[in-house]
Amino acid sequence: MPTFKLIEIAETKLRLDNEEAVLVDTRDAQSYAADHAEGAFNLNNDTLKEFLDKVEFDTPVFVVCYHGNSSKGVAQYLAEQGYEDTYSVEGGMAMWRQLFPMT
Repeated sequence: MPTFKLIEIAETKLRLDNEEAVLVDTRDAQSYAADHAEGAFNLNNDTLKEFLDKVEFDTPVFVVCYHGNSSKGVAQYLAEQGYEDTYSVEGGMAMWRQLFPMT
């Protein structure tokens, strides 16, 4: 069974800056609208088909949520759909904001 890996925020940011990859934000639309990392895709039931159609299976996918817990389930789901390089970002957006304040 395919599975996801855990990744720290600093490494996630470095990889997003240096390679073609996708950051998936699984928080609710209101939280995403209030603040999100630049370029993040807000993945939810309404946008899942768009994501599956748009993102190739060999693209690294980094999943972030509020605190790094629910992103694990989403990362596992995406791995099971065929995404080969899938990660759950430890610490979530709460930690992301501390390391990389939103502007």
